This record gives sequence, C-alpha cells and structure tokens, in this order.
Amino acid sequence: MAEWEAGTSSRRGSTSRGAEEDDDDTVYVAVGKDFEENKLNLVWAIENFPGKRLCILHVHQPAKMIHLVGGKFPASRLGQHELREFQELERNIMLKILDDYVLFCGQLDVHADKVSIEMDDIGKGIIELVYHYHIKKLVMGAAANKHYSEEMMDLKSKKAKYVQLRVPRSCQIWYICNGYLICEGDSTCSTTNGYRDSASFMQQKTDGSGLELELHEVSLSEENSYNLDQLEESSIDQLYCQLECAMLEAEKFKKQACEESLRRGEAEKTAIKAVRRATALESLYAKELRCRKEIEGALAREKEHHQRTKNQRDEERVISMDQKLLQHIQVSKFDEKLKEMNDERLSAVEQCKEYKSERDKLQVEHDNVLKLAKELEEELSRKQEEEASCSQMHPFLSDFSLVEIHEETFNFDPLLRIGEGGYGSTYRANLCHTPVAIKVLNPETTQGRLEFQHEVEILGKLRHPNLAILIGACSEACALVYEYLPNGSLEDRLNCKDNTAPLPWQARIRIATELCSVLMFLHSSKPHGTVHGGVKPGNILLDANLGCKLSGFGIYRALSLSENSRTTILPHVTDSMFTFPYLDPHFLETRELSPSSDTYSFGIILLQLLTGKSGFRIITEIIDEINETNLSSFLDPLAGDWPFVQASQLAQLALRCCARNRSGRPDLASDVWRVLEPMRTFCSEPVQFGSEESEQPPSYFFCPIMQLVLHLHMFAGSDARSSCGSRWIYI
Repeated sequence: MAEWEAGTSSRRGSTSRGAEEDDDDTVYVAVGKDFEENKLNLVWAIENFPGKRLCILHVHQPAKMIHLVGGKFPASRLGQHELREFQELERNIMLKILDDYVLFCGQLDVHADKVSIEMDDIGKGIIELVYHYHIKKLVMGAAANKHYSEEMMDLKSKKAKYVQLRVPRSCQIWYICNGYLICEGDSTCSTTNGYRDSASFMQQKTDGSGLELELHEVSLSEENSYNLDQLEESSIDQLYCQLECAMLEAEKFKKQACEESLRRGEAEKTAIKAVRRATALESLYAKELRCRKEIEGALAREKEHHQRTKNQRDEERVISMDQKLLQHIQVSKFDEKLKEMNDERLSAVEQCKEYKSERDKLQVEHDNVLKLAKELEEELSRKQEEEASCSQMHPFLSDFSLVEIHEETFNFDPLLRIGEGGYGSTYRANLCHTPVAIKVLNPETTQGRLEFQHEVEILGKLRHPNLAILIGACSEACALVYEYLPNGSLEDRLNCKDNTAPLPWQARIRIATELCSVLMFLHSSKPHGTVHGGVKPGNILLDANLGCKLSGFGIYRALSLSENSRTTILPHVTDSMFTFPYLDPHFLETRELSPSSDTYSFGIILLQLLTGKSGFRIITEIIDEINETNLSSFLDPLAGDWPFVQASQLAQLALRCCARNRSGRPDLASDVWRVLEPMRTFCSEPVQFGSEESEQPPSYFFCPIMQLVLHLHMFAGSDARSSCGSRWIYI
C-alpha cells in the first residue's frame, strides 16, 4: 500500500527480527516521473532478483513554478486555496504514475508495493527513506539513458553521487543505466580483481545464512597449518577453486535456510489464522451473551410496564363509572333547561346558515376582484417593460413585430441558421426585400434580455462606418436585425472556411487600419467612452468589399467609462465568457477593464493578420519568439509577398500592444494610428471579393418610395475623420 509522507518523516524505533528479515528480502527500486525512462531499471531488478519482494520507491518534488496562460507564475504567488488544489493535483498525478509502475509489475506476474515521500531535494528524500525503512537492497539510476555508453564506469547523476556518499554501509546499491548494471557497492563503485574483492564478494553471498563464521574459521585453520612459503607456492587457480566450492556450499545452505524459513512462515500464518478465528468466535459468543441479557432485561421491563398500565386502566374505569352516575343525576335535574337551550340552538343554527350563505357570496366577489386586480397589474407591468425596452431604441431603428420575425425566418428554420452563440442563434432572412441577419437571444434568461438592451443602447446611438449596422429590433422576440455581411467573420476568412480565397496582405492592412479607427471612436465617444472588451476575429465581420465591421457588444462588454476614471471593475464575469488568447492578462489578475484591454486584443489580432496562426498558437509559440531577424519565417505565405518594411513595423507595433504591463502599451490615437495611416497608401485600391454589384450601396439605403440612394457625410470623430470618409448611413 502506498504511503504518503509529507516533509521529513520520524525515525522508527526498534523492529522485530521478522520485520528485519522482510526488509532483507525486499528490493527497493527508485523510480522517477518518466515511466519509459525508468522502466528498464525495474525490468533489471525483476530479472536479477527472482522471488524477492519488490517495492517501488519515489521522491515527489513539488513544483515551484506553475505554467499558466501568459507565462510562468511562482507557486508562492497563489492563494492558499489555489495552492492546495494545485499540490493535490500534483499528488494525484504522482500516485497515478506509481500505479502504472505497479500495474507493469503485475503484467510480469510480480507483486510490488510502493512508498513515497514529498521533499524538495530528491537525493535527501532517498536517504530519508533508506534510514526510515532500514533499506538493505536498493536499485537506482546511475544517469539518464541518453548518457549510456559501453565504456561507462562512473556515476553521472548528481542524485546518485549524493546517495553514494551518504547511504549507510548496511545498504547495498545497484546503479543501473539503460537496463545495464554500471556498478554496485555500499559506498563506492570502484572494483578490482584482487583477492580482497573476491573475499568480500563471497562474504556478501553468504550473509545471513550462518556460513560466514564457518568459512572464516576454516580460513584461520588453513593459515595456521601452512606456513608463508607454502602459501606463496600455491597457485591462484587452486585458491579460486576452493572459493568456488565454498560459495556453492554456502548457496546450498542458504537455499535450505530459505525453504525452512518459508515453511516456518506458512506454519506461523496458519497459527495466526487459527488464533484470529478463535478470538473472533470468543468475541461473537460474548456479543451474543450480551444481546441475550439485554433482551431478557427488556422483556422484564415490558412486563412491568404492562402490569402498571393494566392497573391504571382499571382505576380509570372505576372513576369513569362514578362520573357517569353523577352525570345521570345531573341530566335528570336539567332536562327542562336543556329543552330551552335546544330551542335557542335551533334558532341560532338557522341564523348561522343565513350568515354563511351571505359570507360565501362575499368571498366569491372578493376572489373575483383580486383576480381582476392581478391581471391588470400583470398587464401594466408587461406594458411598462415593453415601453422601457422600446424607449431605449434609437428613433432611427425600426421596430419589427413578432409575426414579421417568424414569417421571415420561417419559424426559425434550422436551415436558415448561419451562426450560434452563447445566448442565442443568428438567422439569414429578407425584410422589406433587404437581406438581413437576425440575431435571436433567449428572452427567458437575464443575460439574454440585458444583452438585447445593451446592443440596442450602443448600436442604436453610435454610428461609425466600421460598426455593424443595427437596422431594427423586436422586443417581443428579443431579436436584433443587422445588415447582412456576405463575407462572414475575419476568423472564417483567415481559416479559408468553405474554400474561400485567402486574404491578401493589402486587405489585411486595411482591416487593421479600420479596426484601429473604430476602437479609437469607441474610446473617445461622448459623453462616456466605451470599452468593447471582447475584440476577437469572430466579432469582426467583413462586407462585400472586405470592409471591417465590429460587432459582438454583449452584456459584459458594453461598459461605460466615467470621465474621471479610465478603468472599470468587472466583478461577476467568469473566464468562460471570454476567449483567453485575446483577454488582457492584467484583467485576469485585477478584474479591471480599460481601453488598454482593447489595445492588447488588437495586438493579438494584428499578429494573426501577419502570421495567419490561431490566437492560442500566438500566445504559446509566436509572441515570445518572433523578432526582426526571423520575421519572414512567421509571415503567412497565403497573403502574398509582404513588403518587409511595413511587415516589420506591424510586428513591432503588435508586440508593443501585447505588452504584459499596461504602461508599456501604445496609445491607439497617438501611436498606433500614426503608424497605420501611412500604410493605407499601399492598399488604397479596394479589394474585389465578388461581382461588380458589390460596389453598389446596400439595398436598405434605397428609399422604398422614390428608389433614391440616401447619402450622408458622416465622420466617426475628431481623431478618426481622415479614415472615415463619405459613407452611406441608414436613417
């Protein structure tokens, strides 16, 4: 059974001879976290120690650095609850690895136990376990398997060297590398071929069998019988022959002692089982005896209680008979009075019936009034909600009915569904001969209703050429009607969804410029700036000319900034509501949302436009590796031949936007726009991504009566006028 020891375990006291024999027969194999790396050491121990007990030994070293999104964090910076959860997860992984080692031994028909300890230094942990369990035989690695060679004779692992210097002399260690024995010994790995090492080897082979003393006495008698001249004349072959005979005889005695020990162990086990069974029977007999005494006592108490109850009932019967006689006498005296009272009772009953009938009529009228009042209150509340929802709509927005929404979506036909999100689905439809996208939110949830109100409030009041146009809404269905953008989202185009053509580098620069323009407009809008908070490729839509349209203003993303503060604390937002690669790391730590949060998301998207990689790959592989020297290897080849100067400027700008510290990020209006605006000259010609009809204004800009195009020169704001130009606007 695995034993978990936290910190330094206490030393055990004296142990019995049987426990010492078990320790002598147990071979401990030190393993690490890498199963494949340490499997060969375990196989070597099983092959070279047949019939011995195996015990898997492991020292768990807690991690000091935790890998999280955005980099590595010291474990000391976590809270106590989070640190305990992380350490518990590490322990469960360690126990799973030990179970894999035990399962591997089971597949080889070898039973294995496991012991472990938690300590910062692995070498100290092994020494601690050696002293704690009085380990006599230990198998551990001499070096990593990749360092193995046929000429390898010395230890290369620092842990092995540490254990070699501090292990007690009673513990014999075999150092293994790549499944081969490198060296063995108590405290050193140096070996010679002299007589001294051979005698030591014979002494180790005969340890515990009682033959060592006999061999020593024989050796002394032989030394006394021969003089020094005769020893010099004896050959080395004769000495080795004598040693081999002595070793064979010692091995024979050892096997006999082992067999005798096994027989004795079986007898002891049988005796222990018999004693345990006798003890269990005695305990069962004592338990049955106690139960019998308790039952007899309960029966006696029940009899006594029954007798008391019988006597009490007899007394009550006598008292009842006396009371009946007394009542009979009283009844005879009050007959006349009862007759009078009976007459009065009959008259009172009649009067009560009349009162009851009148009360029932009043109750029915009262219930009808309450029901009517409740219906009126519900109707008034519903009308107030509809008026409040409609009052938030901009006067320029169209108010569609529930019937129109159902008709145009064919009762929300799944074949017309073009998108699906966390709070609802999006359908393609035609309203007033105009292709539109209808986003239907879930009105039964608070999130869906609040998201509907935020979308109407923001997109109904703000107008910008690069904001998705909200045509109208339906408060009954909790539906939002947008302009239909045929080229889908930027994420679809970067992934070439439905085999669409890849975006050229000119279009990507123009998309980055337009995205910067609309974010500048949101941050500087009056009277309060707005932080989008959810800028990602899925919320960036593309029109027929690959123009950028920002959308996705949800319940937790449309946040107003006060004039005196440039940050907003977001207390009740869970991480699952955002996409991690585009989320500001500072927001993860402080829950403070500011315009620099949108700047960080803009930097990630800018790197995606350059490399064509996903957001997860950018934060894990690219953001720390890309630089001016290897920039060309990261550029997306599907975008065409990037101009190196502009690509280098965009990469440097993106890395500054993705700075972990907010103070190191550039300002969109003063820094980013100054770099992006000159690049528009490289992509001044509009990119054709469809037929020539896409150059015509959308159908919802035609007057339904005169069929004239409605024009209006509109500017996004003082900071982005040069980028907005003349656009059509829906009114």
